[in-house]
Amino acid sequence: MDLNHLKTFVVVAEEAHLTRAAERLFTSQPAVSAQIKALEEALGLSLFDRTPKGMRLTQAGERLLAQAQGILAAAGDMLSEAKALKGAVMGDLKLGVNSDCGFLQIPGLMAALREHHPNVHLTIENSMSPDILNDIRKGQLDGGFFFGDGNTLDLQVVPLADVPSAILAPVAWADRFEHASQDDLCGLPWIYSSERCPFIQIVEAMFGERAEDLTKVVYVNNEDAMREFVRSGNGIAFLRADDADRAVDEGWGVRWTGVTPPIRLSVATQARRFSEPLIKAWLEQLQALWPQADQGLLAKQSA
Repeated sequence: MDLNHLKTFVVVAEEAHLTRAAERLFTSQPAVSAQIKALEEALGLSLFDRTPKGMRLTQAGERLLAQAQGILAAAGDMLSEAKALKGAVMGDLKLGVNSDCGFLQIPGLMAALREHHPNVHLTIENSMSPDILNDIRKGQLDGGFFFGDGNTLDLQVVPLADVPSAILAPVAWADRFEHASQDDLCGLPWIYSSERCPFIQIVEAMFGERAEDLTKVVYVNNEDAMREFVRSGNGIAFLRADDADRAVDEGWGVRWTGVTPPIRLSVATQARRFSEPLIKAWLEQLQALWPQADQGLLAKQSA
């Protein structure tokens, strides 16, 4: 039985759509259809019902899906064990990043991997924290960084640091902003983001029911845009404290003097892959780069 056919079966089952499955598999829709047909012929069973809305598993398909996933996992474990026996860590490591690479110490990670594991090739994808977690689940990313708690029950998570936060305003607003009350902040224009953003979740927890009354002048989905809108005098934003301090040092921003809670920075990978050589190579380097990380988890992973 062809493992590629099993992988295609699992991806089509997860996506319930041939086009989306083809995109994940970096192939064409006809190729995906042909692989599903070949697997069905080999098994003598129909695995999917084709509907106008997409692909729906048959009863037989539902029963065989878990077995297919188990076979693929076992094959991956066998390949990882073979690589470990050879003593060399190699492969493509695809990581999702949720903030600027300097803050996440990606250049240091790259240098460490190049020194200790020259056969590991690093690819970085910029994304938002919830999307990174979903892409890890789907196998589109090997691992990634994320802020907040997130829905991570099915993932292996290593906390790295509790990152200080701040609310930043244009320097011209210093008199009315620096010592403002929370009620006063509600009346100021806010540079906002999606409710899926962990930073916005903290803002809404801070303000409680009053969060609905915040004046949201623009929605953006990256930190660079937030900083630029504050710099140009359009509103205030909730950011990492080091970002706010840099704005103060550069003379265009002012920090609110009130208390803001920190936000947790962590990394995640699929739980079943936690001990793979490629994942271990990545996480081992984090021990030096992030001394505040959960060293107990990292030590367990390295054992």
